[in-house]
Amino acid sequence: MDDKNDNGFLVYAPMDVKLDEGNVLQPDILYITEERKDIIKDRVEGAPDLVIEILSPSNAYYDLRQKKNIYEKYGVKEYIIVDPIEQSAELYALKNGTYYLHQKAQNNEHLNSVLLQGFSIDLSKLFK
Repeated sequence: MDDKNDNGFLVYAPMDVKLDEGNVLQPDILYITEERKDIIKDRVEGAPDLVIEILSPSNAYYDLRQKKNIYEKYGVKEYIIVDPIEQSAELYALKNGTYYLHQKAQNNEHLNSVLLQGFSIDLSKLFK
């Protein structure tokens, strides 16, 4: 994260995220802003600000459909799906409670966060 004004928390799996009693998920990577750090306990109790999921053949449908719908429902502000097979990534941003596709990037492009100014994923480095 390049934003010098943000002292948030970047967490890699395994870390449970409890959204409610029936929805405990484990994103590949999640980010919580400094002002919301109180939701971090033994697990995250509430919606992270940003979630990144990396697709695999066994989880692609679940991440693309079911998890995306759950994250949207509980207010995850930004959801990034990385597809290593297609060498692409999609960034969904929450607006008025609904995700919209903000950006799709291919293997030689950058994916730029809406939420975190200065945060960018260089896909050419990611898919070496």
